[in-house]
Amino acid sequence: MLKKKLKIIFLIALLLISLFTPIVNAENEVEVETTTTDQVNPISETQETVTIKEGDEYLFQDTVTVDTPVDGNLFIMANTVTINTQVGGDAFIFANTLNIEEDGYILNNVFACANTINVKGVAYNIYSVGDTLTIDGFVYRDVKSICNTLNINSMIGRNVFVDCSSINFKEKPDTEDTPSIASYGSIQGDLNYSSDQEISIPDGYVSGETHFSQLQNNTFDISNYMYSLGAILVSAIVLWLIGLWISPKLLHNASHPITLRKALQIIGLGILVPIVITLLSVIILLIPITSQLTILLLCVLAILFFISTSVAIISINTIICNKLKITQNLYKLGFLIVTTIIYWLLTLIPYAGMVISLIAIIWGIGSISYSLLIKEKSDEKNLDSDKKISKSEEKKEKVESKTEKENASDKSTNAKKEDKSE
Repeated sequence: MLKKKLKIIFLIALLLISLFTPIVNAENEVEVETTTTDQVNPISETQETVTIKEGDEYLFQDTVTVDTPVDGNLFIMANTVTINTQVGGDAFIFANTLNIEEDGYILNNVFACANTINVKGVAYNIYSVGDTLTIDGFVYRDVKSICNTLNINSMIGRNVFVDCSSINFKEKPDTEDTPSIASYGSIQGDLNYSSDQEISIPDGYVSGETHFSQLQNNTFDISNYMYSLGAILVSAIVLWLIGLWISPKLLHNASHPITLRKALQIIGLGILVPIVITLLSVIILLIPITSQLTILLLCVLAILFFISTSVAIISINTIICNKLKITQNLYKLGFLIVTTIIYWLLTLIPYAGMVISLIAIIWGIGSISYSLLIKEKSDEKNLDSDKKISKSEEKKEKVESKTEKENASDKSTNAKKEDKSE
């Protein structure tokens, strides 16, 4: 259970820029003394001390070299990673270059995201994403990879699943004797690969079956754009209607003039709130009693990201409608559709579209946080003044109704007196 939690922590930590600071976390180290006795001279004995790191290991540096055996999982984020020893669990590697040397032995799986991956040692399974994957060692079971080039110079014990442009096998040695299966590139199971075009696979290098699937070329499809536009329109309109029906506070706050101070507060909250929620999720996950709350916090964060763009669009549309003095909801809805389409077109601009989308997300999360956490004084004053005005109007209406009744009664009494006098 603890291993699964720590894996989740590592994946969440990859999203935080702050973790790029060099950190080394060493767990308990155990010194194991191994005694070897010389059979020729029983009296002579040599003792070697081997240090083993128990538990999981977390390494965040520019260059990481693992020479000490690790009895647990290995989590590394670095530029260059070299493994020269045995790892008793899984290895999670995020780097530019990963080298598993001949003395490297990964008892479980290798999860690697690296530009260049060189495997000269032994691994159980390999799951990788990168540019080049070269296998000079031995893989017990499967290789699942997305790469540009796959070089197989030794034996893979079972199946290969790969999306790549080229697959290269080390050729069999030209000898009269039967070559060892480890002396050339071979796959003992099936080869399943996807590529732009079919790759020539030499005979005798794949023991099982070879399956090829062609990658689809990216072509312009207007339906994808229409689906994207429809999704953002529906999201903005539905959220705007819900805001009018349930909580018009957000729309009311968006109509206030945006000062420099308020804009900085919104941007600051839009940046800080996701970071704070993520850090709280990591901390709560480590506490057994409250670990279940992590799912709730992550769901809240996901909802914030999901509705942030729509909130930003609604906020901009409300400001525009107030500038143009548009009060009818039907016209506001029409302007909301136009504002959403304009935003969607801006996001299609290369490079600038990504920046605009990021700003919208930050502004949307900040607007939600601002409306929930910060109360503007003008709101309270306006509400108090509205209440006072309504009370004064009610008093005036009561006074006017009384005066009207009194006048009517006076008229009736005067009419009766006149009748009697006649």
